[in-house]
Amino acid sequence: MEPMAAVRGDDEERRVGDARVRAWLEIREPLQRQLGPLGCAAIEELRPRAGDRILDIGCGIGDTPAELAQAVGPGGAVVGIDPLSAAIETMRSDPAQPPNVHFMHGDAEVYPFAPASFDAAFSRFGVMFFADPVAAFANIRHALRPGGRLAFICWREFVENELDWLPIRAASAHLPRQLIAEAERGRHFSFADPVFLRETLTRAGYVRIDIRRHDEDVRSGDLRSTVEICSRVGSLGALLRAHPQFRDAAVAALMQALMDRDGRGGPVLRASTWIVRAFAPEAG
Repeated sequence: MEPMAAVRGDDEERRVGDARVRAWLEIREPLQRQLGPLGCAAIEELRPRAGDRILDIGCGIGDTPAELAQAVGPGGAVVGIDPLSAAIETMRSDPAQPPNVHFMHGDAEVYPFAPASFDAAFSRFGVMFFADPVAAFANIRHALRPGGRLAFICWREFVENELDWLPIRAASAHLPRQLIAEAERGRHFSFADPVFLRETLTRAGYVRIDIRRHDEDVRSGDLRSTVEICSRVGSLGALLRAHPQFRDAAVAALMQALMDRDGRGGPVLRASTWIVRAFAPEAG
């Protein structure tokens, strides 16, 4: 019975992953328009160098592997890792990927990386979902050469992120209070507390840890694109995926609320994040 149960579990995981990636592909362009500037700010903090070998953690189907590959040049390399096999297959089959980008399916928390095989590690919103964040960051540090750099961007608190609270507030009249409270405690805010974030990295063995606030006004495109993004990702998106019976009313309310923000280039919402930089210890 156990092997059959395992197979069913693998099949279900694959089905969910495939559905998630299909949904991402439908909104890939406006989502990149929203997240792209935030990822670029974190890449600047990583300070990639020509010839670097960089690990992109939780790359999904985003543009960061290609952006990092451009920064390291033909003498460098970028390896994107993601736990969703459908995301990795999508990226591998994309002919636009640079030749110095490679992808592997796996969980960075437990993946058996070769020791000291990367000059740097990067993530754009891909590190908040680890089951054991200390073990995960320690495993990533093991993959960095002595003195190697880590840089990533993650969300601050729900109440600071207009990108999250405005869609929830707009739709709140049509959503049960309990579901709203659960959305406000979403896992993507797991590193909202900078004290916990610093302690996690310190326990994982990093040094010279720098955590700085980064606030930026972002756009997803026109009004309809913004409504589509805000109702399919983030706090409201997670709530509606789990409870689709509320979608129609929530989307209509969100559309009405965002009309007040609409203008040239589409509605603008504030994203509030941490940009984190840390280092693996030097040898000896």
